Amino acid sequence: MPTRRMRLTGAAAAVAVLALGLAACSAPGGSRTAPSAPVEEITAPVTPEQLAELGDVTLSVWADQGEQDFMDLLVPAFEAEYPNVSVDIQFKSFNDLTATVLNAMNSADAPDVAQGNQGWATDGALVKAGLIRPLDDVADAYDYRDAAGDAITQLQWSDDGAAFGEGSVYGMSPDNQMVGLFSNRSKLAELGLGTPTTLDELEAAFAAAKAAGQTPLVLGNADKASAMQTFSILQGALTPAADTRAWITGATGADFAVDSNREALDRFAEWVAKGYVSAGYDGTSPDDAAAAFASGEGVFFIGGNWYAGAISDGAAFDFTPGLSDGDYASSGSFGMPWHVSSKSDASLAAIAFVGMVNSPESAALLAETHRVPIQPVEAAGDDAMFQALLDASSTQLDGAGPLYWYDWATDTMFDTFTGGLQEVLAGRESADALLERVQADWSDFHAE
Repeated sequence: MPTRRMRLTGAAAAVAVLALGLAACSAPGGSRTAPSAPVEEITAPVTPEQLAELGDVTLSVWADQGEQDFMDLLVPAFEAEYPNVSVDIQFKSFNDLTATVLNAMNSADAPDVAQGNQGWATDGALVKAGLIRPLDDVADAYDYRDAAGDAITQLQWSDDGAAFGEGSVYGMSPDNQMVGLFSNRSKLAELGLGTPTTLDELEAAFAAAKAAGQTPLVLGNADKASAMQTFSILQGALTPAADTRAWITGATGADFAVDSNREALDRFAEWVAKGYVSAGYDGTSPDDAAAAFASGEGVFFIGGNWYAGAISDGAAFDFTPGLSDGDYASSGSFGMPWHVSSKSDASLAAIAFVGMVNSPESAALLAETHRVPIQPVEAAGDDAMFQALLDASSTQLDGAGPLYWYDWATDTMFDTFTGGLQEVLAGRESADALLERVQADWSDFHAE
């Protein structure tokens, strides 16, 4: 089952931003018995012979706890290829990792390798403070850039951390995460419908399901993020993905308060008003909603590919990548990026580790954990759900690409967007009012 990746938002973002200014705490690192000068540039994958020249090395790594299944496969493979290197890996919860990684990487005992999080609060701060090494050469040496395509902008920063979405590659992530539509095929067949491939077909299926006494769309928004992700299906079908990414990454003159986004908000509010969305969604967790859908409630569920394992265990469902007449886009991004510390005295070993994590050869290991690699992998055999995820990822990355996540846009956007969206869906606020507040949040942030 794919591991869920929570985005850094709200209070957690504020904690992470403040962490760099706190007195540095000792971050448990690893002893390097053969210190070396930082590696300026590589032109090919690091070889065992190159690392052997360092003598015995202990590589300190910080990772999200959701990486454990993947690391259980990759670390032994890495240590077998580089027998003089021992990997000392610490797993942390998402909130713990993102709240402490800035302080840790600024300490005298910084990890050699650490995961961060795209956006201003974590990766932007790491770049601005000069705590992580640019990885353009690593991306080239390990054939990463072609696999990432245009979506590599989520990993790019100007060297001063002032511009997001352009400049050097500062992190690398091996997996793709995307929001899409899960559908109960047997119920669709009972309704005489196929899987929707456009937004209009989806809304027609909602109407047919409602008329037949079914719940059209199961939603759990107790986390406040799920409604925002559901909105992205509409917004991505109506607004060019490149425009949304430009706004999220802070491009000069970008504007979210446009007619197509207003239409998306109004149509989502209509879904609720027409009874298409499950009752009590704001008090239901997304995990409970996914479980209810897997057990047979409702006809559709909109969520990330990290729900695929739980849902496919309940029945046969589809993951549909296309809801517009053009290229499909919805909220999504690569997983948490891997970074090399600019302070590491074992930087060649750190580069080798991050390179292997993101290499074409390791994509098969990632797929074994049911996560979706951005590098090409063999077909999934009898696993129809996972094959659907692989196909959807390829369609997305070869087409319009992911929208990224709206809350990346500023360090307060999660609260601004999700709180306002709840008001719009409840009929207490207009789409225009929310768009005005969202754009004001963005403008104020970039003015500073």
